[in-house]
Amino acid sequence: MQTKEESIKQLRNKLVYLTNELSRTTEYIQLLEIQDDLKSRRDSVDSEPEHEISELLQKQNTISHEIILVKKRIQKLSAKTILKIELLILPVVIVLLFFVATNYVIQPSETDSSIKTRYMTENLQGSTMDDYKYWNMIGETPLVVNIENNAGVSTQNIQAVKNAITSTETITEDSSQLYHSDSGTSKYFMGWQGAIQTTSNTKHHIPEKFSIIQSPNGDGQIVITLSTIKDSEGYSGVTRIIVDGNQILKAFITIYDADKLTDTQIESIVRHEFGHALGLPYTSNASDLMHDSIPVDHSYISTCDIDALQKLYNNVKPSDDFCNNE
Repeated sequence: MQTKEESIKQLRNKLVYLTNELSRTTEYIQLLEIQDDLKSRRDSVDSEPEHEISELLQKQNTISHEIILVKKRIQKLSAKTILKIELLILPVVIVLLFFVATNYVIQPSETDSSIKTRYMTENLQGSTMDDYKYWNMIGETPLVVNIENNAGVSTQNIQAVKNAITSTETITEDSSQLYHSDSGTSKYFMGWQGAIQTTSNTKHHIPEKFSIIQSPNGDGQIVITLSTIKDSEGYSGVTRIIVDGNQILKAFITIYDADKLTDTQIESIVRHEFGHALGLPYTSNASDLMHDSIPVDHSYISTCDIDALQKLYNNVKPSDDFCNNE
């Protein structure tokens, strides 16, 4: 007969599996939607993937329902176990808290100073790509950005997402230690729209206007999903770009555990992931916004990020060490 601890462990393993399966199903639906849209434009006929998308949506709903049931079972089992343990250790905890309070000042955790992220680029066949990518916008056509608030975050959190994209505000900070520069202070941008407005003409037009919508249907060229799901590998944000050749067709940004993040954290993650959605790769400079681990205390758009974006839209792939000027 299984103990409660074994049952909880088994349920947690099942929860991880279901969460990963839900993520894979959602990504596959999004890929099919892109293929369906492209085929409809070319052939002007009903697309075949619609039936498959419908079946996957049903699967998505089934998995989501099962996840809820598993979580409830874990909570029910955990509540009974925790209550017994709490009654046993409560006196010990009180003594320890008194000791810590009278002898130590608790320092903030070092893990709070950075946020782990990842991104990937795939073609329409699902193969991963490793090359420079860009949007091929026409004139001043705005890039449609859809915020899917699946986490039910506050209006203030949604505004933080918008600020990372459309803000034109700047901030001046000391850059000598961050970028090995002798200049002392530099100007940084709070949002991509303000940063892009400083760029000059490029071979491929850099998106400089953004239309923000909120739709649950995956509309838009860049879809930002605020999710309550916790990534099994500890990532807070991920960007997945779908390309045809070197041209970006659609970008999906997922913010994990969004309901547990502060406005500053959400804004920092979106600012970083949106840089990927525009085509920027990672930089090796651990102090820069486009590093794979975001420095939350300095998560602003630098002039070298903007220079890298200009190179990208002039058919020049930025080096891995951009923003590492000596």
